[in-house]
Amino acid sequence: MTKLIGLTGGIATGKSAVSSYLKENQVPIIDADLITHQVEKKGQGGFNAIVDQFGKRILTKDGQLDRKKLGRLVFNHSAELKKLVRTIDPFIRLEITKQFEQRTGAGADLVILDAPTLFENGYAHIVDEVVVVYCDPVTQLHRLMVRNQLNISQASQRIKNQWPLQTKCDLADTIIYNSGTIAQTRLQVDEWLAAETN
Repeated sequence: MTKLIGLTGGIATGKSAVSSYLKENQVPIIDADLITHQVEKKGQGGFNAIVDQFGKRILTKDGQLDRKKLGRLVFNHSAELKKLVRTIDPFIRLEITKQFEQRTGAGADLVILDAPTLFENGYAHIVDEVVVVYCDPVTQLHRLMVRNQLNISQASQRIKNQWPLQTKCDLADTIIYNSGTIAQTRLQVDEWLAAETN
């Protein structure tokens, strides 16, 4: 039976680096962020549902979804963010299921669901195991400031918008520690993968 593993972490903890390394090792990845972008494209069911919910004010002049406008609308208002998640979630779940069935049909033993908001959006219930990529809070803050060119208060606010990393670690089956070098992180991934596939 094919195992579905949830891969998550906090913003700027290195989840994408772990996901890319797993991909290099031929492990099939279902990318929840990519799926979100697909189902929000003009003409897709998710796009239509968002427009029905929030109106045409969140569209660009050529009728595409204006992500910046939508972001401003929802990220400072938790009720609006919940509304957006409820609206788009069924379309994302449907596509995750479809992609998982395709990978299973192709004979994969292990499939990774790469989802930054795995816990927040309730996807932890659909996976067999959860892997959390962790780094210490000082490293996380520094990486986010450098990566997104944010000041300390902007970076802190983005981190606060997510579930606390420690809470995610408490709920994880496996933790990959990513405060050190890339080589140290990859070694942990190799060991975890060897244990999963043996």
